[in-house]
Amino acid sequence: MLKLTIFCLRFLNILYYHFSTLLEKRKTCVWASELSRYFKVTPDKIINQYQQKRPQTALLWSKKKRKTKEQIHSFYQETDYFIYRQTYFHRHKSYLDIALALLLKPAGKFCEYGGGVGPITNKLINFFPNWQYHITDLDCPVLSFAKWRFKNKRNVSFSTVTSKPLPLKDKFDVIVCHQVLEHVTNPLDVVKHFVDHLNSNGWLYLDFIYEPGEENIEAGAKQRKQVLKFLRTTLKPICKINPNSPKEGYGLYIKK
Repeated sequence: MLKLTIFCLRFLNILYYHFSTLLEKRKTCVWASELSRYFKVTPDKIINQYQQKRPQTALLWSKKKRKTKEQIHSFYQETDYFIYRQTYFHRHKSYLDIALALLLKPAGKFCEYGGGVGPITNKLINFFPNWQYHITDLDCPVLSFAKWRFKNKRNVSFSTVTSKPLPLKDKFDVIVCHQVLEHVTNPLDVVKHFVDHLNSNGWLYLDFIYEPGEENIEAGAKQRKQVLKFLRTTLKPICKINPNSPKEGYGLYIKK
């Protein structure tokens, strides 16, 4: 029953996405307006800057060696492009499937791991104000933006990902890790870290694409099948990622 409910909510997410895309053509871009306040320029300039930064950032990876964790981390510290990208890309996401986990519990702790600008927290926080939210990411421009974005929210905290140790200290009722695991060298350690910091009956949402090369770290890709096996044997899988498919898949696992 839970699996069916999740898939119905994900279908509604898709409908919302396309409906919102149509509506956006008739009004000022909300994502550009927010960034214009942060960067103190006009929304039109934000859109122009975003278009210019896309090809520039595509070339940035290849300008330096990106083998060690420090070299990989520096890529995200060298550009503010991902503030634009994440705010733009997530502008129509409704996350109804994740909202279900918060709806079923009056209060708890939510973690957005590798959360960048905090798009999921931004969607949920006004609907579930009794929850505590935590965003963790590299010490880079996206995390600075997230801190600005939630500066007036007392129920939002932050931590910084470093080479070691991994950053979580508390235990959480919901952990979300979207479009992150393919960008790290040690995804198995990261996922074990999630399990260690997930409360009993906690929900873990994640995905993991298999397209090794450049930003999608080859060392991490080699661990993908191990990661997915660990998840399905350690937690209760509601929706499993297919280890034989290169697609990012959709994973929902509950700790019993």
